[in-house]
Amino acid sequence: MSNNIYQTKNGRIFRCASCDKIHIEFNNINFNFNDKGFEHFASYIDDLDGDYWEITNFQVNYRRKIIIPVGHKNINFLLNKEELNELKSLLSNANIYNKPLKLIKNFKYSFCNN
Repeated sequence: MSNNIYQTKNGRIFRCASCDKIHIEFNNINFNFNDKGFEHFASYIDDLDGDYWEITNFQVNYRRKIIIPVGHKNINFLLNKEELNELKSLLSNANIYNKPLKLIKNFKYSFCNN
């Protein structure tokens, strides 16, 4: 059993009743977080500048130019600007505490900026 929190065309966020984790399903990617981890991830994504990374990575061979490391040196999450904007919308509209999400700007996990 799960509690749907928010949904877009290509993604949804829900809380699992059995594990109490927040699950993000976006296209064919899944992330699983506790509340604090979700807030940190949402803040990190919110701070990404899609235009900057598409220009910076223009010559990268990938079709999607926004490259987000996900914690393993051999795995990255690839997005284009439209996908990034949809993910930002999905995360920022999530109401995980039945009140508006306050994004944390002091990110303490170690994601690196491309």
